[in-house]
Amino acid sequence: MQSPLLQINNLSFSYEKDKKFLDDISLEILEKDFVSIVGRNGSGKSTFVKILSRIINNYSGKIFYEEKNITDYENKDFSRNISYMPQVFPQFVNELIVNELLLLGRYAYKKSTQLSYSDEDINSVNEAMKVCGITDFKDKQLKTLSGGERQKVLLTLSLVQLNITKDLHGKILIVDEPLTHLDINFQYETLSLLRDLNERKGLTVLFVIHDLNLALKYSNKTILLNKGKMVGFDSTEKILSQENINNNFLINSELVNFNNNTFIHFNDVQQNHN
Repeated sequence: MQSPLLQINNLSFSYEKDKKFLDDISLEILEKDFVSIVGRNGSGKSTFVKILSRIINNYSGKIFYEEKNITDYENKDFSRNISYMPQVFPQFVNELIVNELLLLGRYAYKKSTQLSYSDEDINSVNEAMKVCGITDFKDKQLKTLSGGERQKVLLTLSLVQLNITKDLHGKILIVDEPLTHLDINFQYETLSLLRDLNERKGLTVLFVIHDLNLALKYSNKTILLNKGKMVGFDSTEKILSQENINNNFLINSELVNFNNNTFIHFNDVQQNHN
């Protein structure tokens, strides 16, 4: 039996005293899983992935990566194996050139005494830019890029951090709403790229997403959250059932099969709910 790559035991978290925001979540992620995380606004999706990424630390419960508590990893060791892609860049990086920013993703591979970038650093950045299709952005200032272009740079930075030139088995990319600012073409392009890295290089992917049809198309497993509780974690087809969608998103829907593909058709919003 395959050992879990990421094991979450009884995870709870509160922003306010005596009021749980995430409540007793337990699940196991296997290597090469491609997991969507869905739920209404305020269900705890972004908080959940920030905890897994060690951005939020004051939680209860335990999280293990490769059978070792994530709190026991040195920062660089953790960063080489688990990368978090946020929704937006922090403001202070806006003045940087794209290539300069991406080289910062090699921090986890450098010794404290190493001041210059090695050929391996440069090759890793170049390969990540090629894979993500942003080679033309290399010498542009980040603030001159569109929202969608900046999102692609964010993804590239995450792949530099994981060292895309090497095998990605056992490594995890955690993405918080990867489709923000992206038009429909870029949405499919981004998820197709992530799935290709998942299938071809073994990358394990967890991504927060609002578009349930895209979750149904791309992910093999789905975590459904509602008001901080995990409603379910299973194959995407089982979790995104008509019953679960109607009950947890408060919208009437039906599943439609067309050309051997399943789509969610949304009808009207349910009335008289809190």
